[in-house]
Amino acid sequence: MFSIQQKAQQEQAKETHDKLETAVKGLEPGSPERREAFKRTLDDMVAVAGKRGELNPAWDFSAEKERTVFTRDDAVVLRPVIRSDADFYVSVKVQYSLMYQGIVRLKQDLNEGLLLTDLCQPETFFCVILDAASGASVGFIGLKDTRIEPWEIGIELDGQYTQKGYGSRSIRLFLNEIHRITGKAEFQARVDTANVPSQKCFEKLGARLVGLCDGPFLKLPDEKKRFEDRHLDLIDDNMRKLALRLEVEPRKLLSHVLDYRLTCPI
Repeated sequence: MFSIQQKAQQEQAKETHDKLETAVKGLEPGSPERREAFKRTLDDMVAVAGKRGELNPAWDFSAEKERTVFTRDDAVVLRPVIRSDADFYVSVKVQYSLMYQGIVRLKQDLNEGLLLTDLCQPETFFCVILDAASGASVGFIGLKDTRIEPWEIGIELDGQYTQKGYGSRSIRLFLNEIHRITGKAEFQARVDTANVPSQKCFEKLGARLVGLCDGPFLKLPDEKKRFEDRHLDLIDDNMRKLALRLEVEPRKLLSHVLDYRLTCPI
């Protein structure tokens, strides 16, 4: 499936590479000066991209993470992630992420570290989605960062299991159980403006489209403008309808993602 955010990721990676190459141009390979220039430029870029507001304390899901099963129905089982899920996790990520494709090409033994870094931090809580009948791993669902309000849900399915009802069923099960445990009632879902199946999934669940917000890659105003200017030809009929609905210029849907809100119980 085509993803505008994948294209943004690809172009941002190239811009990052070009900036780093410019920063060390003329400096001898392997020299301390080259290493320092590279590190200084990279640190500056990370500092700009990583600016965040004040964070809340993370919600303690340590007891839930120890459960054998978090919640289930007759079709799907949601089980907290464990280390042995690492290979499946990376196999799903490489279907959607250019960064993970690059990591896998360069080094094959990082899967467990990636799982622990992405899904097993104190501020996160993720489960594996399992088919109840066969026990097959279908995908992952969870909370990305409980220090930031409203809590954002993340879900990714193995490509062979998409558009078969696993997504909507898992979202309903997961959020209703989170609501029962925490009392939290509103959750955010950020959806690619070109991802029509995901948009339909969330709207089927009663999610409200409240506007646009930043995606995972384009953060700065000049980055957004450059990307929009280069890709006006990607604006399709669905994006025009969304822009009209949100009362924004269609070009803004190229540099942002859709901000959906789900209210529990679903």
